[in-house]
Amino acid sequence: MKFITEMELRDLYKINPFSTYALEPNIKITPGARQFLMDRGIKLLPEQDRKDKRDKNGRSADTALSNRANDSSTNPVQGSQNWCVLRLRCRLEWIESLFQVIGTDLSSCGDAVLAEEVLQLEKYVQSIKNAEFHQTAPDKIELWEWSETEINNCAHNLEKYFDIHNFNGQLQQGKTMARLNHLRVSLREAEIAILEAYWNEEQQACTREDLIEKVNIIINALRIMMWKCQGGQKCKP
Repeated sequence: MKFITEMELRDLYKINPFSTYALEPNIKITPGARQFLMDRGIKLLPEQDRKDKRDKNGRSADTALSNRANDSSTNPVQGSQNWCVLRLRCRLEWIESLFQVIGTDLSSCGDAVLAEEVLQLEKYVQSIKNAEFHQTAPDKIELWEWSETEINNCAHNLEKYFDIHNFNGQLQQGKTMARLNHLRVSLREAEIAILEAYWNEEQQACTREDLIEKVNIIINALRIMMWKCQGGQKCKP
């Protein structure tokens, strides 16, 4: 099962704006992606001849992947029995360590301000990891004394000025940009892992959308940091 995320739609729309979007068979669209289409008046075309595939016992074929770990709020170990949840936890742990490594590297290169920002974001990745494991709400994200809404608004406003896929690694800040982009891409993988672990087939929704929201906010913060690395200092929420 494949998911189309808000970030993927944003990238596609920037390259080639479209007025309709057709879902292919066995493709799911996240709530954030659906809202992106609605905000721009883009018509979502349903799957052609979509069928509810069932096994011999009448269960959905994706049930094993989509059910949220039962009673994991009282017994977190039980959630790890689902291999998708286990893979998600390993992914989040790896991303947390990646933030630590890159933050340390930036500090050793003399970029103390950026290193502090990366390590601050690492704490929020840790919050997402803990919130998933204990089945609690993740911490609210604040950076540069900006709220989550301000971070998202600023990142979205940058789309018309900054193509995140086109930066020259040979420039003075190229290596730093590559490091930040590495963090951004790793978080996009985490978003897919959350969807796989917590997709509810009956509701056609992710039951941990709150985790995805936090992941996207951190991604947007990294995009702003990349913009600043290219000299775009005037960035307002």
